[in-house]
Amino acid sequence: MPNIEEEYQSGFEMEVNAPYSLNYLLMIQNIYLNSKNTEAVMPLFPYVNTSTWGILEEEFEETFTQVWEASVQKNSRDYMYDHNGVFQLDKELYQKLFQNSESGSFGYSESVKFFLAWWNGFHGKIAIEAVFDHDKMEKVYKELASYIKIDKRLRIHLVYDKPVLADRDDRSWYAVMPIEDVFITKKRPELLSYLLKCCQV
Repeated sequence: MPNIEEEYQSGFEMEVNAPYSLNYLLMIQNIYLNSKNTEAVMPLFPYVNTSTWGILEEEFEETFTQVWEASVQKNSRDYMYDHNGVFQLDKELYQKLFQNSESGSFGYSESVKFFLAWWNGFHGKIAIEAVFDHDKMEKVYKELASYIKIDKRLRIHLVYDKPVLADRDDRSWYAVMPIEDVFITKKRPELLSYLLKCCQV
């Protein structure tokens, strides 16, 4: 998704992308939550039978939090970290969510294939980024630019769902944002407050 650089006096820029790594983690989070709440009327996406995948059962939530925080840290520090090969290059990190067994190795491999089949299509990454269309992006940019008068770039990573098992931590000039926060207009004040905070950390 291109940067927004409007004709303002400040050199403030806003870059928006939907990362492979964090969205993969939210997919695994939702699969786990669905397995713990099989009677849910509205299951989370994706709802899929992963009983042969060897996903951690004990200590999944603690491990998820650790993996999420590590991934957020890597994404916030290095804009080149996230790409479609991240699950091979940083396999050791993401495979922590699976058992250290043949079943876990199979499950990790299957989960990556499952994710990429969705994410690399028009119904995945491109659709997620499209939620933050030019109109919405421009409105958010203009509101932020009216407060921010320095030449810096705010990197925003869009995720398709809320990180239920991990906290939203504030990082300097980096934000992780569920698309729901962009799409639902009444959440705009809260969204802007969060983004401004990220620009002041």
